[in-house]
Amino acid sequence: MKPIKLIFILSLAQLAACSQFFPDKEKDYIYSKEAKPLDIPPYMQAEGDLPQLDPVLMPATLSNTVTYVDEGTATYLRVNSPFAHAWRVVGKALTASSIEITDKNRSFATYYVQYDPDFRPVTDGSFWDEVVFFFADDPNQEVPYQVYLTQTERGTNIIVKDTFGDAINHGDGLKLLNLLHDTIEKDFAK
Repeated sequence: MKPIKLIFILSLAQLAACSQFFPDKEKDYIYSKEAKPLDIPPYMQAEGDLPQLDPVLMPATLSNTVTYVDEGTATYLRVNSPFAHAWRVVGKALTASSIEITDKNRSFATYYVQYDPDFRPVTDGSFWDEVVFFFADDPNQEVPYQVYLTQTERGTNIIVKDTFGDAINHGDGLKLLNLLHDTIEKDFAK
């Protein structure tokens, strides 16, 4: 009986020691004081008004519209919004379409994605579907693509490119572009 009491006492001691190593952050928050505002050095303070954006690079009217443009040699989407808004819209559309974003680089205006045009998400979600998914071969044959954005005077163009950076106007790249068009249209309709 003595070993059980000893184990019980040691367990209580370890439990009490946890509060030493893992303090309650809620109490720290409650008893914290307000921090003073940051001091900005004089050479970093803005002088006068901020520079205005070039009106040529901004669309004449900002509206939530997406247009499918097919010029024969080039096929792309045009969103009638500035680049910052279109960047967010495209990222949201990729996520909503269950397209894996492997990387993104805003300075190059490019989303790097993995896309399988034959992928259909499982909607049942039963236990058996999970077992089959875990033990079966990978049914998805995803191919890497780039979704490239470029700012124009009419809005922001969305172009699908292959891994070499060449624009794709046919096949699975066109299916990705159509999927983005439909998803962005549904998002704008809300």
